Amino acid sequence: MRSFILKNRALVKTISWRIIASTLTIMIIYGLSKDILAAVSIVGVEFFTKMLFYWAHEKGWDFIDKPPKGSKLRSLIKTASWRVIASLDTLILVMLVTKEPVWAGSAALIESITKTIGYYLHERIWNIGFKLNICMDFHTHTTYSDGTYTPHELIGHAVEKGCEYISITDHDNFEHISHHGDIPQNIHYIPGVEISAEFNSTLHILGYDFDPEHTELRNTLNALQDARRKRNAAMLKKMAKEGFHISMEELHEESQGGIVGRPHFANLMLAKSYVTTYQEAFDKYLAKGQPLYMDKKRLDPKDAIRLIRDAGGISVMAHPYQTNLSGNALEELIVRLKSYGLRGIEAYYSQHSKEQVKECLEYAKKYDLLVTAGSDFHGGNKPDIDLGMNVNRIHLLPFLEAIRK
Repeated sequence: MRSFILKNRALVKTISWRIIASTLTIMIIYGLSKDILAAVSIVGVEFFTKMLFYWAHEKGWDFIDKPPKGSKLRSLIKTASWRVIASLDTLILVMLVTKEPVWAGSAALIESITKTIGYYLHERIWNIGFKLNICMDFHTHTTYSDGTYTPHELIGHAVEKGCEYISITDHDNFEHISHHGDIPQNIHYIPGVEISAEFNSTLHILGYDFDPEHTELRNTLNALQDARRKRNAAMLKKMAKEGFHISMEELHEESQGGIVGRPHFANLMLAKSYVTTYQEAFDKYLAKGQPLYMDKKRLDPKDAIRLIRDAGGISVMAHPYQTNLSGNALEELIVRLKSYGLRGIEAYYSQHSKEQVKECLEYAKKYDLLVTAGSDFHGGNKPDIDLGMNVNRIHLLPFLEAIRK
């Protein structure tokens, strides 16, 4: 029922307001004229005229982004614009039916006051009960991979940002689950993980709402972490030969007890003045193709998707354009991943353009994929990416319904 209302929001909202407004009109006209026939006649006509005007008013406002959707200021301005349209309609109709200019003017004046209050309350109820946009983030990282926030800090920050849903998707592990602390009642937490898949560029598979006790998934990710630790040790030896002296103890301290990754190497290189900026560490030494880069072990994408599915979870293709594919090549990859059991695509991503979002939504519709949204928040390691995304709830409803099952 809720899904139907949100998908047909303008129409259902039009009907609900019309019932309230028509009742008020009958009361106002009858109170002035004591003529129930005139009151019913006017309402009978305005039921259709105002339904049309209200629907057009709602659809028109859908194309306007400011003031922000759901804000009190937007409700006030919408109330004022609608009141002007509706009062003119009432004035003309009462004049035509009663031929009484005084009654028409009085009805329009009284209606302006009563229905302004009623319309504003109607707007606020809809914005609270059936809010169109949703603030959430299904793609975030903590100190258990390459983020700078602890799980507890990240969830607290999500609450401050007004997120309704949050998922922590650390790389190749879900150790954060036992360290996020109590989840506040005003936010929905979804267990998550981001698995690196074998590909000629970047391909990551997000997993949601899986069983963290699933033996094969946990053992496989533990093996990936063991391989990462061996890689880190090999990187330290390679760095020492280049004159960069960093110890494993310093790396563990920098990661705050979490999983050590390249951002921690970069931070220590900056702290020891081996580089002048964090980004320089990647550009000159740690990025793929640079002297200190060492590849990490990855899963075959088919295995990554299967593992998530076997653990009862939902697999989603993360940031599709980081594959460096577009057009037919990207679509072919999506079709292949779908054949493996992929269930969703991260259409809304903090670095996506409007055109890329639109294209991803088209792929989702064409291949029956769930739509998700995520910022890829890393805290201080990616300071240009903020936590939380505001997205039209309608596009996320199938995913939200899927994780509730």
